[in-house]
Amino acid sequence: MLSYIKPLTRFAAVCFVVLASMILASGASAESPAPATESARIDALIRVVEGRSDLQFLRNDVAYSSREAGLHLRTKLAFAGSQIKTVEDFIDHIGTGSSTTGRPYLVRFIDGTLIPSAEFLRGELKRISQPTTASIK
Repeated sequence: MLSYIKPLTRFAAVCFVVLASMILASGASAESPAPATESARIDALIRVVEGRSDLQFLRNDVAYSSREAGLHLRTKLAFAGSQIKTVEDFIDHIGTGSSTTGRPYLVRFIDGTLIPSAEFLRGELKRISQPTTASIK
C-alpha cells in the first residue's frame, strides 16, 4: 500500500498512523478526558515551554531545545490519554521525569542554573494563570 512512498516518508506515515490509532484508542476508554479548560491550561503550558528559546531541557542527561521538549511532552500526553485530568496531573506524571529510567527532567538556563522541570512548570503555570494588569480594572 505504501510501497510507492519514499522510505523516510513511509516511516513518518506509519508513525503517524500508529500515533493516531493510540490517541483514538485512549479516547475510547471509559474514563473521561481532561475537561476543556484543563486541556487548554495544559496546552498553554506546553506552548510556554516551546516558546522558551533561552533554556534547554535535560532528559536522561541529554539536552533538548524547548521545541523538542514541547514535542516530547505532547507525545507523552497523547500516550497517557484520559489518565491526565488536570494540569497538575500533567506536571506530576508527564513533565517531571522519565517513565523509563525514573530520572527527573531538568531545565538549564543560559547562566547554567539547573532546576527540576516540575519547579519550572509550576512557576510558569502560576505566571500564566495570573490575570494580566491590562485585564484588571
